[in-house]
Amino acid sequence: MIHLKSDQEIATMKAGGQKLQKVLNYLLENARVGVSLLTLDKIAEDKITSLGAESSFKKVPNYHWTCCFSVNDVVVHGIPTEYKIKNGDIVGIDCGVYYAGFHTDSAWTILVNNQEATRHPGSGRMDSPGLPAGKAGVEESQKRKFLQVGEDTLQKALKQVKLGNRIGHISKTIQENIEKAGYSVVASLTGHGVGKNLHEDPQVPGILRKELENTPLLEKGMVLAVEVIYNLGSPDVVYKGDDGWTIATKDAKISGLFESTVALSADGVFVLT
Repeated sequence: MIHLKSDQEIATMKAGGQKLQKVLNYLLENARVGVSLLTLDKIAEDKITSLGAESSFKKVPNYHWTCCFSVNDVVVHGIPTEYKIKNGDIVGIDCGVYYAGFHTDSAWTILVNNQEATRHPGSGRMDSPGLPAGKAGVEESQKRKFLQVGEDTLQKALKQVKLGNRIGHISKTIQENIEKAGYSVVASLTGHGVGKNLHEDPQVPGILRKELENTPLLEKGMVLAVEVIYNLGSPDVVYKGDDGWTIATKDAKISGLFESTVALSADGVFVLT
């Protein structure tokens, strides 16, 4: 069942989304070489508390952390560990904020390079020094291109969130943009509705699973967490390790995750995170 939100509820979620954006930006600034994932998680928890909100993820049964971290081949749900970020790592940070009874959800993935500035969600172009020559430079260039495709795809998918469109318009846009670049969408993982519960109907797949006209119509009051979850290689994923949470690429190639919460209200469409 799809839970439609009132304009007042969306206004509340907008306030929560602004808090989450501050948290995510702060985490991206602190995702540097030598910093452990557990340290980042503590930073997130302290920042959320300082903003008068709570961790959404800690409300998920049996999940005891504030964030999920996707490093290199990890796709989603990577738990914080003592692992220290290395130069050249692909690091995805997924975080949720619970504020005034409502959740918002967001994720961003960056290339950690101690020679360049971090790109923040929605910040546009990222300036960086010239790439080093040789194989390392080629690899970093490929990683940067890979992440740029994911970021661009999310922005294009968010533009499909409008009255009169359907969930399928979002799915089709994600699939076409990712596959056009030569990458693969992880079909088994999806975006979702969000509100009083962190995960609500409808699902927002990254691929078009059925005829577009048979997918849910976008309506006023819908709030969606749109997710671009994609791999450099095969779309196949497996559980990694024995923590019961971490999902990684089956071929051990890198993965990317970009996610924003977006709302349709009487006043228009608002990207909340």
